[in-house]
Amino acid sequence: MKTNILLGLALTTLIASCSQKPATESRAGVYNMDKQVISDGVKDYTYSSADGTTQIKIYTPSEYFFITNIKDSVAGFGLGSYTQAEGKIEETNIYNTNTLDTIQKVSLNITNNEKGYTQSIPEMMIGGKKLSMTEDYTTIAANGASALDGVWHQSKNLEINGKDTVDRTYNEYKVYHAGHFMWGARYLSDSTKNTYEKIVGHGTFTLNNDALTETLDMSSRKGITGKYNIIVKFNGGDEYTQQTADTSTHIVGFKTYKRVSK
Repeated sequence: MKTNILLGLALTTLIASCSQKPATESRAGVYNMDKQVISDGVKDYTYSSADGTTQIKIYTPSEYFFITNIKDSVAGFGLGSYTQAEGKIEETNIYNTNTLDTIQKVSLNITNNEKGYTQSIPEMMIGGKKLSMTEDYTTIAANGASALDGVWHQSKNLEINGKDTVDRTYNEYKVYHAGHFMWGARYLSDSTKNTYEKIVGHGTFTLNNDALTETLDMSSRKGITGKYNIIVKFNGGDEYTQQTADTSTHIVGFKTYKRVSK
């Protein structure tokens, strides 16, 4: 039960029926989940950052993006659009690693506090069981704005090694907001067994003209955290290509991203 629940922490896999209300305020910010409590009416199941569960959520002014990684290295992510009004958020899923691109909606009750906020849903169905869920989030310091701010989807990934070019395109989403970035990817790791792998990451960034510096401070894949120097070229406001160079392998990478429609 634990793995199935944790991969749906942000509740984007749960369908909730409610009337749409116009957004009157923004949840924009970066948040770290401190604790999650799931109850089946008999027993409470508690997961927290203290026991190795990591979940970070970013709200832009119109979109949400979350990544999850638990201590046994199970990763997941999800993203979509949202509206907020009168203490409630309605999230509309664009993609998550449980239901892929199936469009679903969920309604969250929101209570603000000094540290951040609490989101809850009083009743939901998971695996045929009626459950309730509450999550506590702490606000992470975030500031600034850049041309990269928003949610992006990888459309092309080319690796060039000398005269050889290889297409490495895979399904990856990325968000930049107020000096923070996160990405989540799901790709075919074994074509024979049709096995997919999911990886996630979070960090901070600076953009100075075409020079992007990303400092990856957390990832479900071991050994890849650190600073990355990237060259960025925009093709209008809704598409950009990032260029990286591996000094050890001499491979030059070109990833192109398109902005996710609001």
